[in-house]
Amino acid sequence: MNSTHLADVQIGTRVRVQVDYREPQRRGALGTIHKRYGVAEYRAYEVLFADGQTELFWDHQLKEAKKSAFRSKLRRLFWEHHGG
Repeated sequence: MNSTHLADVQIGTRVRVQVDYREPQRRGALGTIHKRYGVAEYRAYEVLFADGQTELFWDHQLKEAKKSAFRSKLRRLFWEHHGG
């Protein structure tokens, strides 16, 4: 099973470019899904980066960035346990 498959990601999802990507300046870069193209077996994504640039990637060149979800979960747990 391909753990980097992005078939279910939505517009606005935070993603990270794979570290083996051909362009060094984008390796590991964080961006946001701006548009989706194609069908499940052959999908490409337009990713918007913090520098305002957009670039097209195949789904195997990206992985979902879990860090922000993890941080918000930690924040929620903190406030639940500390009465915030």
